[in-house]
Amino acid sequence: MAAGLIQPTWLGAFRGLWALTWKAQLTTRRLPLLLATLFVIPAFVYFTVDEGRTNPFLHWVIDFYLMLLLPLYCLSVCGGMIRDELQADTFGFLATRPMSRARLFLTKYLCHLIWLEILAAIHGCLLIGVGRAHDIPGIGSLGNLLLAVQVLEVVAYGALSALLGLLHQRYMVLGILYGFIVEMGIGRIPTNINNLSLSRHLRTILGHDETIRQVYEWSPEGLGSSVLLMAAAAILFLGLGAVIFTLKEYHAAEEMQK
Repeated sequence: MAAGLIQPTWLGAFRGLWALTWKAQLTTRRLPLLLATLFVIPAFVYFTVDEGRTNPFLHWVIDFYLMLLLPLYCLSVCGGMIRDELQADTFGFLATRPMSRARLFLTKYLCHLIWLEILAAIHGCLLIGVGRAHDIPGIGSLGNLLLAVQVLEVVAYGALSALLGLLHQRYMVLGILYGFIVEMGIGRIPTNINNLSLSRHLRTILGHDETIRQVYEWSPEGLGSSVLLMAAAAILFLGLGAVIFTLKEYHAAEEMQK
């Protein structure tokens, strides 16, 4: 077949972007941080939580890991998925491929999402293993819920982070401001406006577990709607990101000025 008749496929583009994604994440420079991200928190939990002590175990897993560390890691990875290309001056190579900008953005998000889900699954399993080692009551059902919740959490916070990365060069600062205003502020207002907060819906889903409900007193009422709203939020963030990425022009010289 003549070269001019060969049509690129989305699957081929996905394979290429996935290879670029995991190779970029496993560089020698990033490997120490990656290993620290995976093993430091489980190690702290193992050495600081006494056997059978549910409360401190949950505070590590929920307050620190699910509500703080995982969203920040999503922000670091997905927020930089386009900005890193601009700073490395490789964006022109990707933008000239036979793929629309919207599809490029969504495919890169999918690649980074898969990477994050793999790391979250490993991290979650390590924490569950620590819980079993310390005979934490209800660790079976709690572990299953943890693994399920973080899948949805990574989807939603990853989509939000990808959008923030398009909006501003200092997406980490923007994300932290969002966290203080929306997640810690609006999310704790006892009215319907707290539906704007992703963490509020996470609390509702986590409240489905009896062990968590006894410690935090979170109501599981509205479980189904919280799951749907988090999925809808992810779709909204990705839609806005695809539109912005299609319309906005990025200048490499400006982006490379930190």
